[in-house]
Amino acid sequence: MSIDIKNITESWEKDKLKFEKLGKLVYPFIKSNITEFEILPEISFRTKELLSIIKKIKRKLKSKTYSYSSLNDKLGIRIICSFQEEMELIDIFIRKYFIIKRVEYKKEELNFDTLGYISNHYDVSINNSIDQFKKHSKYKTLIFEIQVRTLNQHAWSNAAHALSYKQDSMLPDKLNRRIYRLLSLYEIADDEISTVNNILKEDPDNYIYTVLKKLEGKIYKYAKIDFDRDTSINAIRILSGYFSEVEKKSLLKEIDNFIITNQEKIQRIFNENRNRFHEIPFLTQPEIFIIWFGLDKFSFSIDDNWINDFDICELKQIKTLWGRVID
Repeated sequence: MSIDIKNITESWEKDKLKFEKLGKLVYPFIKSNITEFEILPEISFRTKELLSIIKKIKRKLKSKTYSYSSLNDKLGIRIICSFQEEMELIDIFIRKYFIIKRVEYKKEELNFDTLGYISNHYDVSINNSIDQFKKHSKYKTLIFEIQVRTLNQHAWSNAAHALSYKQDSMLPDKLNRRIYRLLSLYEIADDEISTVNNILKEDPDNYIYTVLKKLEGKIYKYAKIDFDRDTSINAIRILSGYFSEVEKKSLLKEIDNFIITNQEKIQRIFNENRNRFHEIPFLTQPEIFIIWFGLDKFSFSIDDNWINDFDICELKQIKTLWGRVID
């Protein structure tokens, strides 16, 4: 079936700038607000190229009625997360902030004895009841796509693209078996990575990692950036050495409630100093919450030991931010 390339070209020339502006509105919104779920996925966006639009329409027309207006991925947002369970949080986030026109959970489409590409695809529009979108009502009718997948799913997608492999490809059984085995490795890897992550969170014999896993989401939420893991592991090891066993247990048990109780103060500190992170590196590391907790609950353990391992000027900075009297 032939297509009207001239009409498609003219339509895209008229629409492209709108979708580019929509992408520049939605991308920073997602990047900034998704951290409220204490995750920091990789986020990117793109507007479709004219050639890609024409090729997709021609390809779809081979099996069904399809036109320029059928194309819901003129703007595409991609969210890549570390763990499978984060996909559920992102699903909640998307439903909270966007109007869903259509959703496709690839995993739910697979039979129990089938392996294949797993990701979540959402056709959405902006929700004008959200404050950040209220003044952009001119974009409310534009539909765009959000893809959500894990790092492993993204790796398989890229590998399949390089191999020119499609799930419905007619391949010899021997080659299909090799691909089936490869797919199983990606799926098992996702399961195992999630399992190991949960063990690290809950292992009472691995205090350093348990504390780190408990606090890493907090730095995503408040600082809205990633942190240096080697620095954190070393700092938490040193700081935990300042505390007695009773104090260490108290920290694990009480620090979540401590952060909730002080969340307005904590948010204010991060907001006011966001442009000064390079001057106060501790504000970009999860151990900042341990220091604040220690200053409030057992300050002598911090004060008496700090100078042995860290710069005393940094402690003075941290105390000032927290509103503590400097000795």
